[in-house]
Amino acid sequence: MNVFYASHFGHTERIARTLANAIIRSGVAARARNLAGDDPSEAEIGGLDPCVLISPIRYGVPLARARRLLGRLAPLTPQKPLVLLCVNLTARKPGRASPTGNVYLRRWIGRTGARPRLAEAIAGKLEYPRYNLFDKTMIRLIMTMTGGPTDGTSTIDYTSWPRVAELAAEIAELARSVGAEGVAPLDALAP
Repeated sequence: MNVFYASHFGHTERIARTLANAIIRSGVAARARNLAGDDPSEAEIGGLDPCVLISPIRYGVPLARARRLLGRLAPLTPQKPLVLLCVNLTARKPGRASPTGNVYLRRWIGRTGARPRLAEAIAGKLEYPRYNLFDKTMIRLIMTMTGGPTDGTSTIDYTSWPRVAELAAEIAELARSVGAEGVAPLDALAP
């Protein structure tokens, strides 16, 4: 199973790699695949094996590489199990992790017509010292509107790592339940 991800500052990559490693520990073959390189081949996205797509939300939209891949995956989702995850600071608030509670995730799904088996928003990381002036100003404005820290120096990881582990278990169970090709228990992959 592929865990495709797009990342801007690296936190989404950390989430994707943590997720893939936890899926492997659950006994299902998985690999994290950065979308920054070449676009995934038809072989990588074809078939009936589940795939995971994770993207941060920047200024209301997922990164372009993730949007392109979801555009390719959307027509396959009636048959191909898809897990769609987005990373944003809005998800730090209660009730903002589901597609109904997270406007960014809801819009992303709605614009593509994808039918993911599982869709969730994961709270990201606030890292003011890392941002350029424009990003810092925009995020401070958003934090002012949403009641978050605005001091311009905070670094806060809002990600619920226990929830990431739970998601990995749910994804591994999904892979086992569909019995898809390419989703083999790790012991079946041994020589």
